[in-house]
Amino acid sequence: MGAPAVPTSIKQTFRKTFRHTLILSGGYDAQRAEKELEDKACDLIAVGRPFLANPDLVARWKTGATLNDIDFNTFYTPGPKGFTDYPRL
Repeated sequence: MGAPAVPTSIKQTFRKTFRHTLILSGGYDAQRAEKELEDKACDLIAVGRPFLANPDLVARWKTGATLNDIDFNTFYTPGPKGFTDYPRL
């Protein structure tokens, strides 16, 4: 998704000092999200854009299906285009 990764050392510092639910976000795909969770770098992964373009994102990640392309031209525009019209599996 193109977002620069937060250095591991910073995530480790947050994990050690912050004792509540830690949520990471920004450019995660299924593999990277799973690794962060397995490594206990966080408690949850937040994803926004992938969910907008893939209303069935969980199923796509589980099956390895191709993701829909995100239509950035429809962000913050009125109407259903770009919010409810992306194809499902």
